[in-house]
Amino acid sequence: MVSENIVLTKVINRKLKKCGFCNKELKPIGFDYLYENVSPDCIEYERCDCEKSKKYWAKNDKEDYLKMKREHYRKIINQLYKDSYMKKNYQNMNFENFNKELVNDIAIKIIEDYTEKCIAKKQTNGLIITGTSGVGKTHLAAAIANKLIEKGQIVLIGRLTTLLDKVKETFADNTISENELIELYSNIDMIIIDDLGTERVSKWALEKLYTIIENRNENRLPIIITTRFDKNGLSKRFKEGQDEELADAVINKLYQMCYGVTLINEKRVSKSR
Repeated sequence: MVSENIVLTKVINRKLKKCGFCNKELKPIGFDYLYENVSPDCIEYERCDCEKSKKYWAKNDKEDYLKMKREHYRKIINQLYKDSYMKKNYQNMNFENFNKELVNDIAIKIIEDYTEKCIAKKQTNGLIITGTSGVGKTHLAAAIANKLIEKGQIVLIGRLTTLLDKVKETFADNTISENELIELYSNIDMIIIDDLGTERVSKWALEKLYTIIENRNENRLPIIITTRFDKNGLSKRFKEGQDEELADAVINKLYQMCYGVTLINEKRVSKSR
């Protein structure tokens, strides 16, 4: 029996792997590499401690961590949102089927250029799209979202109350914490808040909105807002029965980190003339 065991555990001819940067021999981890039935490709080696190797593994570990976080965010979104990233009425909106007669070409060009920079991960500033009702703010915001999702980015679009209602649901649901959801809103590639200012905003909602805006600003990630109100109008809406200091902080932070595009209904302008 002893001799049979010796045959079964025949030691392979070991050729230790070397560091690809300094050519130092690397020590295998564990003892599985001793046996003939183990493929050399399955052997795990200790990392080299040379500077180039450290830099390589630091970058590799960061990429693996970010990939893991993205999968975690996708899992949460699929768990909380029945329509995944956006409601069905947003899904068919794109730049191709937008009625370009509604607004001037310059505004559309700015928004399309902004989208391309977001796709290339070269845009860290947000975007505030203002305009009267019916001018196409939501359509263009959804067009941006669909384009980014098409390129594999993680995007959420909806009204502020819709997004924050998910936070409130965490109070009764132990599967996802409030902090996890705020972290998701703070770190995904893009979050789009549609028609901001239309709904009454509580102090609690303002606090959460400020946290999300501040976090995305620190993380150098963009945010898109659509609203029918200008800066002063939005400020008044936020201050209605709320903490005026907090409302000012939200508005100032938002306009500090965002570009602004105003959509003007060209048809209405031409009629008035």
